[in-house]
Amino acid sequence: MSDVVSLCYHGVSPSWPSTLAVTQQQLYAQVAWFVRRGYRPTTVRDAVRGAPEGRVLVITFDDALRSVHGLALPVLERLGAVATVYAPSRYVASGEPMAWPEVAAHLATVHAGELEPMLPRELQAVARRGWEVGSHTCTHPWLPRLDDATLASELSASKAELEALLELPCDTLAYPFGAHDDRVATATAVAGYEAAVTLPTRVGRWPEAPGERERMTLPRIGIYRADEWRRFRLKVARPLRALRAGPAWDLVTALRGSR
Repeated sequence: MSDVVSLCYHGVSPSWPSTLAVTQQQLYAQVAWFVRRGYRPTTVRDAVRGAPEGRVLVITFDDALRSVHGLALPVLERLGAVATVYAPSRYVASGEPMAWPEVAAHLATVHAGELEPMLPRELQAVARRGWEVGSHTCTHPWLPRLDDATLASELSASKAELEALLELPCDTLAYPFGAHDDRVATATAVAGYEAAVTLPTRVGRWPEAPGERERMTLPRIGIYRADEWRRFRLKVARPLRALRAGPAWDLVTALRGSR
């Protein structure tokens, strides 16, 4: 029986106070903990294609921030690990800092540089090192809010743009904000993606032999700056993952919200 754990990171920084950034020390300790326990790091694409056996760790980075190339890549190489980085293609092409409303406030601070995307050559460099580069759409919108034509364009154009840049297939997608619904998942499959990853409140188990529908809603665990060591260990523990996969988690969430 396999045990697949899929983690979602964003930035890596020693000083950026955003919840989206972990430190290099956090990243190293967290990944090393899994490696010591026999988890094999792999990409989303390879985990989907390979019917994972045993303990598998899928590491992902949303937004393709420059810190992933500069700070995360060396950490993972020390551990013999690869990852999947999800790139919003228009930001990579323009080089402009990430500017959607949920992160734009950082642009007016000394930390504005943390929102710079990877340069095209940096994205190419991680691909050469065995990482997967997937799509995070073109402009990082809330996909369920888009009309059908705009949704299709965000999905298909980003795939085509990344494939042209890397001269490699772009096989998987991360939904911005983890936001999706049945219409979005169907459009993702129609756009030609093999799989898509989410950030659900209820973390389901990674299916051992996913069908097409399951491949479009693969769950990840979001890891953030506030996840100090004890909190991280609790978040990724198998008993808690099992609890979050079941209906009892709805009750836990409701009780926490009523406080």
